[in-house]
Amino acid sequence: MMSELVKVDILTRKDLSAFKDGVADAIVYGTRNDKETHHYYNQGFDFGIYIFAQHLANNNFFKIKREKK
Repeated sequence: MMSELVKVDILTRKDLSAFKDGVADAIVYGTRNDKETHHYYNQGFDFGIYIFAQHLANNNFFKIKREKK
């Protein structure tokens, strides 16, 4: 049996911090920091937007409620 090589990304503290900053900017502010160019910041921002959109969808935010006349 041959073993497979698996590429594993090892996150540095800077990488993890950039990811968390991206998630926080997405959820708290809803806007991307244009000065951030770090790859993990962008991944964190995209993840944060996804999580926030799922939260809104799960709480019927997009459901139109009309009052009866």
